[in-house]
Amino acid sequence: MKKIVWLMIAAAMILAGCGTEAQPEKNENQQAVEEQKSDFPVTLTDAIGEKVVIDKKPEKIISLIPSNTEVVYALESGDAIVGVTDFDNYPEEAASKEKIGGMEINIEKMISLKPDLVLAHESTADTVKAGLQQLKDAGIDVVVVNDAQSFDKVYESIQMIGKSIGETEKAGKLVDSMKASFAELKKQAEAIKPEQQKSVFVEVSPAPEIYTAGKNTFINEMLELIGAKNAAGDMDGWAKVDPEAMVERNPDVVVTTYGYYTEKPIEQVLARQGWNNVKAVKDQQVYDVHSDLVTRSGPRLAEGAEELAKAIYPDVFK
Repeated sequence: MKKIVWLMIAAAMILAGCGTEAQPEKNENQQAVEEQKSDFPVTLTDAIGEKVVIDKKPEKIISLIPSNTEVVYALESGDAIVGVTDFDNYPEEAASKEKIGGMEINIEKMISLKPDLVLAHESTADTVKAGLQQLKDAGIDVVVVNDAQSFDKVYESIQMIGKSIGETEKAGKLVDSMKASFAELKKQAEAIKPEQQKSVFVEVSPAPEIYTAGKNTFINEMLELIGAKNAAGDMDGWAKVDPEAMVERNPDVVVTTYGYYTEKPIEQVLARQGWNNVKAVKDQQVYDVHSDLVTRSGPRLAEGAEELAKAIYPDVFK
């Protein structure tokens, strides 16, 4: 009898061993998913000082500003986006997403889309404060991303979004890629001697309400990076400009950033009353660069810096 029992135990052990060996190994995708799941819950402090705990990887995301949307797509998570603003135009797929409003957002529609996460923005956080609270009350995680005005702050935005959506590693790689691109531009700019540096006026909105990028903006940082002098470098932030004052500064180059949205920006500057003696106008050194590349605090800023560089110093940056 004992012999039979031992034989049964031995057989069971053998079957158990075979069963273990027969289990399929996890493929790389399964392992990646499990590792990603282990990143959650995550806790972060957003741009308005709110502590946000995200329990699991968001499957449905709403973005309240185009720069956030571009970052999510750059982190290869665009499929998770279910809602964007009327202003979202890049990448092309973003334009086909459900629209949740423009200057005013439709909170009821947002809730109906059943998002796990809403990526808001510091620049509009006060304006939509009540709406964001409604979303939180509905059990939706809300992360307010910082209003980045420098390269370093843009990197912080990317890393915050990366952490929020479970793509920390990809966010790090994206930041490293941007830094490498900027470093390459800076290296090329070393060929520009101090006496060759050009004074540049960057016009981010047309007359009659002319605005420019002063210090403490990433456009100013771009100009410094590529060896140019900001004609409005003593102004702070996105500043309104007195046209007559800019005539006195007599910039070598004028760069407009609104051609994507306004017709014939270069012609507008060249024909501007009282500007005929401005060096940039006399020498026909007026150019337009893509607005979204140089004014949107997202992953394409490096492309924007390169476009700006090629416009100002075509012989150096090729």
